[in-house]
This record gives sequence, C-alpha cells and structure tokens, in this order.
Amino acid sequence: MSKTFSNHRLLARLKWGVIAIAGALVGLAALGAMYQVSATARDTQRYPPTGQLVKVGSGARPAQLHLVCQGEGSPTVILEHGGGGSRLGWFLVQPQVATQTRVCAYDRAGLGWSDPGPAPRSGQQLATELHTLLHNANIPGPYVLVGWSYGGLFVRAYALHYPQEVAGLVLLDATHPEVWTRTAQGRAQYQTDTRLYASARVLARLGLLRLIPNPFTGPPAALSPQQADQWQALHSTTRFWNTVAAESHAILDTMTQLRQAGDLGDLPLLVVTAGENAGADGYWAVYQNELAALSSNSIHTVVAGAGHADLWLKPEYSRLSSSAILQVVTAVRTGARLDSPSMATRP
Repeated sequence: MSKTFSNHRLLARLKWGVIAIAGALVGLAALGAMYQVSATARDTQRYPPTGQLVKVGSGARPAQLHLVCQGEGSPTVILEHGGGGSRLGWFLVQPQVATQTRVCAYDRAGLGWSDPGPAPRSGQQLATELHTLLHNANIPGPYVLVGWSYGGLFVRAYALHYPQEVAGLVLLDATHPEVWTRTAQGRAQYQTDTRLYASARVLARLGLLRLIPNPFTGPPAALSPQQADQWQALHSTTRFWNTVAAESHAILDTMTQLRQAGDLGDLPLLVVTAGENAGADGYWAVYQNELAALSSNSIHTVVAGAGHADLWLKPEYSRLSSSAILQVVTAVRTGARLDSPSMATRP
C-alpha cells in the first residue's frame, strides 16, 4: 500500500513539474512576443523611411509602398531585389546608375518600409502592385527592369503583364523558373528553405532574432553603421519573415506562369551570371544560358570570382552590374542591338 502511495506521489510531482515547465515556457513566449512588439515599435520611430511612401491600395487605410528614386534621364531603371530584399540592397548599384539616368528602387509589400500586401504574393500580384506604384508616383515608362535572384522572376512577371512598358531587362544571377522543380536536389532545397523560413517566423515572433546575431540575413559588412542598423531592424520584424515565407510559398506558381509565358522576342536582355554560383543542383550555368536564350537580342556575361550576392554587395562586382544596366540603357536610347559591334562590350 505504501509503495502504491509513493508511486502516486511521484506521478503527482511529475505532473505538476510538467505543468510548471509548460507554464514557464508559455510565460517566456509571452514575454518574448511582448518584447518583439515593443522593439518593432521602437525601431519604427528610430528608423523612419528614407524615401517616399506611395499609396497603392484602396479603402480607409490604403497600403503604401516605399520608393526611392535618384538621377535624371530616360529610360527609368527599376531595381527589384531578391527574396526578402529591400531597396537597401541597392546601396552601391543605385547611385552608380544614377550618374547617367533615373533609377528607382522600392520595397515590395511587407518588406523594408512598405506595408504588407494581400496573398498570394505571386509574380502577378507583385507586378500589379509595382505597376500601381509607378503610376501613382508619376514615373512614366519606358522602363529598364533589373532583377537579382528571385527579383529576376518578378521583373519577368512584370514584362509578361505590362510588355508595352518594358524597354529592356537585366537579370543579375537571376532565378530560373525550373530551379526548384527540374532536379531532385532543387526540390529538396526548396523544402529545406521552406522549413527554414517557418523556423525563422517563430524565432521572430518571440523576439529571439533581436537577441542574437541574425543567422539568416545579417547586415552586409559593406553597409555604413546607420544602414547596418536599419538593415538589422527591418530584417528582425515578424512582418518581414511572414512576407519572406509568403513569397516563397507563392514562388512555384510564379515559376509555372513564367514557364508557360514563352520567350521575350527581341527585347534587349543582358544576363549577368556569378561565376562562383553553382546553385542547389550544380546546374546554375545551364539555367543562366537558358535565360539568355529568352531573347534574340541578348548578351550573357559570366563574372569570374563572384558569388550570388556579390553582384550587388561588393564594390568591385557592383560596378560590373551597374555597367551592364547602363549598357541596356544605351541600347534603348540608341535603338542599337546589344549584340551589335558598337554595343557588344563586356560590362
């Protein structure tokens, strides 16, 4: 009898121990969530938008997108960053291009200083929002669209839906629409990324990405201290990680649409490939060659020694990216083909 009584007491203690631990975890989670909300509000006051906020939605509280334009001249260059990217990522390229034409960088909905946007975060939805942004900000075409990584998919989506506004494309180590579907390695990498984003969303909600160096999107070393602080603040919000996950979730539908879209005719197209990027399955060079074949008026340049992000991140490579952009700008202004003797120079 005493043994049974002792067992009951032990079980009761274990039960209350588990309840106490669970309660403590719930309490810590609540504190973390409160800290996240408070820190986000503090950062909003500390780091105001660096450009203009343009309404793109309707209703009592229409959504606003953040836009920064520099320089003068036509055609206007529109910079589209990669997954989770903001206009801060163009801190080297934008001022370089602005020396010769007007160039605008913006934050997609839910990223940087822009308000969240509706689901799905597909290429079609992003193209609609960018089109509305440019119209409402009184930035007329024609446009030379520049996309890095996932941004390459998004500018192609814009060219698909608004072809009359697009005078040229520059794809900077851009994502191919079969990179997550053609091979087993690519499909596995997409699933890995999906799990990573889900984990990051949880960590962000609990404020943990503010207490440790951000393991996913730490600020580039080349940023100024002020820009680095802005970068860290913008990439630590719950909204940011919700948007990254939403864009990734919709990217397969975007890729499907682009695979069915056909080629670009003779639209000026310059593909710049990072020579050190093999991709998830080792076929990155193949994918890049296929992107260059989308237009009969294209140039494909491989930048030896450059990694995926180096084309906008490092000064020696960002200059090559800027040169490639301006080469397309010149082709649009003169009407010359990119592969003509006067234009076919390496960026």
